[in-house]
Amino acid sequence: MKRAIVLAVVALALSGCQGMASKMSKLDVGTGRDEVIDRLGKPDSDRSMIGYEVLSWLDRRPSRFSFSHQDYTVVLKDEKVTQFGPGLIRRDGKTTLQIETDGN
Repeated sequence: MKRAIVLAVVALALSGCQGMASKMSKLDVGTGRDEVIDRLGKPDSDRSMIGYEVLSWLDRRPSRFSFSHQDYTVVLKDEKVTQFGPGLIRRDGKTTLQIETDGN
């Protein structure tokens, strides 16, 4: 009986530990700024770039061998999501931004 209770508590605790990638996957283009913050939490950085608002989160996950991290970015125009995903923002021309992943 005690084992079943312990397993239930552990399962409940793990289900609450949703990673940032999982949370990001629930966003859509057009999602409002307030809903983004409700879903993802307070951003680590919030700045303006060429007429866009750029919100960034740093997802840190300790592992056995290293302390790795992944940056996640949400770009908003008029308080609506225009793009989102893993990576850092870069300027892609005079009036556009692009999220750049490690592979680009």
